[in-house]
Amino acid sequence: MPTIEAFIAEGYSHRQKHDLIEAMTHAVVDAIDAPIDSIRVILNEVATHDAGIGGKTGAAISVAQAFLIAGRSIEQKRRLIAGLTVVMAALPGVDSGGVRIIIKDIPNTDFGIAGQTAQSLGRGIDRSAMAAAAR
Repeated sequence: MPTIEAFIAEGYSHRQKHDLIEAMTHAVVDAIDAPIDSIRVILNEVATHDAGIGGKTGAAISVAQAFLIAGRSIEQKRRLIAGLTVVMAALPGVDSGGVRIIIKDIPNTDFGIAGQTAQSLGRGIDRSAMAAAAR
């Protein structure tokens, strides 16, 4: 269910990327109590000349998007942001102040699992519940 897409600077070793994927997975488990087998992590390496911070290239970019079935609490999201930030800031050359974590709540009608919607599997909340919660 939870999918983490991370953008990191190129140049990290296979071992560092393996460790990052493992640490991100455990950060998700710890923060939102998702089953470990349901977590997906995708790493995208970005050339330092193709990313910038403050208008300057050459930065060790560190951004992650967490795609979740809507319905997680604010506290779970806070823990997820904190946990993923710690993990990404542990990469060489990355400062925690530069880490960005973006959470995207996906209505259960728009999140597919094994060919079915999360709603049909009884998971998460739909758009109307999201709208009601926002009021």
